[in-house]
Amino acid sequence: MSKLIPLGYLSAIIFVISGILYFFASNWSGFERLEKVGLAIGMMILFYGASFLSGKILSNREALPKWLLVGGAISFGAAAALIGQIYNSHADSYLLYFIWMLPSIALAVITRYQPFAILSYGLLLLSYWFYMFPASVSINRSDFEEWLIYFGMVILNAIVFGLAYFLKLKPLQYAAFTVIHLFLIIMSFYEVFEPYSSWMNIVYLFVIILSYFLFMKKDSHHTLTIIAFVMLGVFALSKYAELSIRLADKIGPYSFYLFSILGTLLFLGGGIYFAVRVTRKAPDDSLMYKVFKNILIVIITFTSSLLLSFSLGGLLFLIFQSEYSLAVFSLLFIGTAVFWKKLYTAARYTLFITGILIALGVLFILNAGTAILFIAVGFVMILIEREKFLQFLAYSFMLASFISLFSVHLQWMENFRIVLALLSIAQFLLMMVPIDKVRQLSSFCLFYGFLLLYPAAFWGTDWQETLVYQILYFGLSAAMLAFYHKRDGLVKKNITWVFFILFFIGLYYDFAWKLLHKSLTFLLLGLLIFAAVRYFDKEKPAGVTVFTNRTWALIAAVFTLQLAFTGSQSFLNEKALDEGKVVVLELEPLDPRSMLQGDYVQLRYEAGRYEPEDGVKTGSVITVKVKKDSKGVYRPTGETAKGRAAEAFKEPDADEAYLTGKYNGYDGLILGIESFFVEEGTGMELERHAKYAKVIVSDEGNALLVDVKSDLSSLK
Repeated sequence: MSKLIPLGYLSAIIFVISGILYFFASNWSGFERLEKVGLAIGMMILFYGASFLSGKILSNREALPKWLLVGGAISFGAAAALIGQIYNSHADSYLLYFIWMLPSIALAVITRYQPFAILSYGLLLLSYWFYMFPASVSINRSDFEEWLIYFGMVILNAIVFGLAYFLKLKPLQYAAFTVIHLFLIIMSFYEVFEPYSSWMNIVYLFVIILSYFLFMKKDSHHTLTIIAFVMLGVFALSKYAELSIRLADKIGPYSFYLFSILGTLLFLGGGIYFAVRVTRKAPDDSLMYKVFKNILIVIITFTSSLLLSFSLGGLLFLIFQSEYSLAVFSLLFIGTAVFWKKLYTAARYTLFITGILIALGVLFILNAGTAILFIAVGFVMILIEREKFLQFLAYSFMLASFISLFSVHLQWMENFRIVLALLSIAQFLLMMVPIDKVRQLSSFCLFYGFLLLYPAAFWGTDWQETLVYQILYFGLSAAMLAFYHKRDGLVKKNITWVFFILFFIGLYYDFAWKLLHKSLTFLLLGLLIFAAVRYFDKEKPAGVTVFTNRTWALIAAVFTLQLAFTGSQSFLNEKALDEGKVVVLELEPLDPRSMLQGDYVQLRYEAGRYEPEDGVKTGSVITVKVKKDSKGVYRPTGETAKGRAAEAFKEPDADEAYLTGKYNGYDGLILGIESFFVEEGTGMELERHAKYAKVIVSDEGNALLVDVKSDLSSLK
């Protein structure tokens, strides 16, 4: 029992945090604005206070106060999102994640606790993502501006990588290194950021060469080398796609596929030579060397197999004009790879993967007999093959054949959830079979058991049926977490944790039962689990020196600043609501969902339409004058000016007002009131009927959205 105590505490914290986030996202109408702000502040006090008390009084488990402190950092993000929801600021604004990131960075520096660094990096990526792709508004930027934003992401991640490398934060090293490569590859896509895209190919190849000399030649940087090889494979696939676009019409399909096959073989040979060069200094009898070299060969051959399957499959179909010819050739490739054991590893992998990919390409097209044949082939491959990676591919192929048989060929789509659930349960039952050959597949069974059950738990319209699948999913994941928590099964434990977290993410976007009900359920479960674990925690409570008094003082300073921000934002918004002018605007609504803030109606305003003058750049501050008409609706007069209202216009008359926004680069202004947050499930109704918005506007042109209605009388 004592081994499960830390898992119990962590699970309770996850449940409570999820319940709080769900509750705020549900936007329940039972509380007024200031009551919600009070709840947000109380939530922050709860987590920070619990962290301090658990570290000083309640427990001598070192991890608990740190987990609660991370919960406190998350609670601040939820509070900041709630302020935006209450006062209808932009949904998923990049400023939300940026403001959330700052104290997370401070806590990472103060505590030296790695989860804060990971949280900060995740918030940095979200800030940048929503700056590039705003959720509730559209921004039209020039190719050069877009290129600069992407390049800025590369530079920013290079800085993060350097800091993580210096501080030996390996997860951040790997994440930042991967993002650098991904963004450089995207920037090199054909005609995306022309004329800059062509030059980015040279830049990316330079980064690969630099990576080789800085990291890939050193035995201590195996993971960075593997990431570089994976990204090089992605780069090669993207260039293959570009070539297919550029050359297919010019040299003919036969010539193109032949050219592709030749290019793939050259890439395969060059990649193997490169991998051997990288690993040539390691001793031949080193286990790490063998694993590392095999991983590199898998990456190279998998990329080559993708290219070869596309080009060879296309060529064979052109020649024989039949999908059955592809099935025959796929079986020839698989059979050669399985039975020719002495074939060089890279060649075996390439034949094996190419055969499977070609078979998958025709699996859902051919008849049920072919699917049964492929199931048998997959089963034989599992029995004969000894290498784990190839066993995993064979197992995946067999399951894909089962799914195609049931869903397409036997036409069981109406019962697809049942099929997935039965296949999933079969995976968990296989894990219990006391046969060594079957036990060797237990990691595959666990992975596919959750993967197959996941869509069954969230796809469907019958909430009672959905609830049954979700209870089954949760029960299995909880049982697996408890079983593998302290056992020598790192892979199985990590698989279970990933799908356990995905369960909460899936529940957030699942509409089978309301967020409010999920929130109350999780809050209750979290508190019950915490109380039960605390009862069974027999270790004597003692003051644990998790952090020094100086560190606690710095944490308290960060917490005070977070409270000050939350309170000040609420105070300033309430002041603006009291002192501003009431304006009614005509609008055009839509209906999406924010990650943290719940459902909202996306709005476009008649007053926000803007025809730019020459020289007006995207992001320029523009003020428009609106005037009340005979119906009481404020409509644009056509008068606009650059800059804010106080800089461009005199004080407005009683029936006039100013609206200040930023030019979106296309045909309108971003006024900052484009998102109206609603209680869960009410957005579609509002979208169909809403016509007018009640807005509070200051003399400077700053606006706060108060209400949205279908008729004018209800707004007055």
